[in-house]
Amino acid sequence: MEKREPRQSNVQQQNAHAERSLRAEASYWRRHGVPPILARLGAERGIQWDRSIVIELGVDFPGMPSIFGELVTQDHRFMAFEIDTTGEVRVEQWEDVTSVQNFNEHNRGIGVGRGALALRVLRELNA
Repeated sequence: MEKREPRQSNVQQQNAHAERSLRAEASYWRRHGVPPILARLGAERGIQWDRSIVIELGVDFPGMPSIFGELVTQDHRFMAFEIDTTGEVRVEQWEDVTSVQNFNEHNRGIGVGRGALALRVLRELNA
């Protein structure tokens, strides 16, 4: 019997998967709340957690800061963050990375950009 390669997803399927992943991550952190130190530091920087979403969050990964990831603010700004909580709390990165996001709805070969998908999820969860 001949072994067949798994079929690769088409662009629409890949976009749907990426959007589901972003929605699942954002929904999880909306339901459960972000780690308290991130909640506090974000609030100090103007983040309205009930109108913002976390699209990536890593906690206690070996070789990485204690908390790191990316969020989309209530003002549609993309913020990358790294926070070290070992010893004294240090914000190693809190950077607006909106300018490097792909907001294009029609990219050749990849379809909808990640930035556009994240904004869709933000609008949906804030509706």
